[in-house]
Amino acid sequence: MTILTDHINFSFNKSVAAIFLVSCILLFSLSCNDDNSSSPIPDVYVNIVINPASIEYGNLNIPGNYALIKGGYRGIIVYHVIDNQYLAFERTCTYDWDKPCSKLVIDPSGLIARDTCCKSSFLLIDGTPMEGSLATIPLKQYKTMYDANFGRLYITN
Repeated sequence: MTILTDHINFSFNKSVAAIFLVSCILLFSLSCNDDNSSSPIPDVYVNIVINPASIEYGNLNIPGNYALIKGGYRGIIVYHVIDNQYLAFERTCTYDWDKPCSKLVIDPSGLIARDTCCKSSFLLIDGTPMEGSLATIPLKQYKTMYDANFGRLYITN
């Protein structure tokens, strides 16, 4: 009788351990979810450092301004939101992204990126498509980190 009880306890412990292991793997994989997982635009290595106060970036250090820089798939739009908060978006429309004519331009307000080729407009404050756009997926966003001590903005994926 003792042998049977030991066998049941051992089987139970293996089952609990297996469930625990599967739960941990599932939790880990969900926590590593990429913000751009729904973006159809191909991933391109991005690791850029700029000085927003540089004349090269046209007053990017002032909130509400933007700069168009090289990098990414077809270029990057850097937008200064407020204080030390910057956003960086791929300059390619998420609808018909593979067409050669698909490249975002900034309208005179400086708040909206438009692409006449894909017939879509996006808000630069968060990259979401505007009402009436064919695009339904937000702009592909890159990670940004501003180092106030050195006046450097890091843009990565």
